[in-house]
Amino acid sequence: MSGVLAWWDSVEEWLTGLPFIPQLVMFLLIAIPLATAIAFGVNYLVGKAFSVFARRDVGDDHGLGI
Repeated sequence: MSGVLAWWDSVEEWLTGLPFIPQLVMFLLIAIPLATAIAFGVNYLVGKAFSVFARRDVGDDHGLGI
């Protein structure tokens, strides 16, 4: 674990040493795909949860709403 932490510290130090524009570009190259993947994952999990707790069709539903 200490190896991973040392690597992360070196990456963080390298990134903070960059000028603003390269920092922004690196952040966007990482943040946009990561945020998109998280959004798809949450959407999938919420869809599965709603399908488990969804209202089932009833036999006497005639489509009038009540």
